[in-house]
Amino acid sequence: MQQTASSDHPLLSPAEKYERLAFTFCKMGTVGLMAWALTPPVFVLLVALAAIGLYGKALTLGLIRSRCFLRKPLLIMAFWSVVAVADATWLVWSRL
Repeated sequence: MQQTASSDHPLLSPAEKYERLAFTFCKMGTVGLMAWALTPPVFVLLVALAAIGLYGKALTLGLIRSRCFLRKPLLIMAFWSVVAVADATWLVWSRL
């Protein structure tokens, strides 16, 4: 059975599928960052790690540009890596 593109649901490349999912995590992480005082810091860490992993997969599948504000997958992954390290550090130090 062959898939065809319709006007409602165009066919996406594997890279575009992962980018779509990664962009969702990017948006969730951004909202978490803006509401840091209201959300558990663990949420931001988990979302950052998910975004890094998903953008990494999309990058290996050929993604070169994202809908995310930073546009370049490597730049997005670097940003969320900094956020994840800062968040993990803060979580460890706050428990000491």
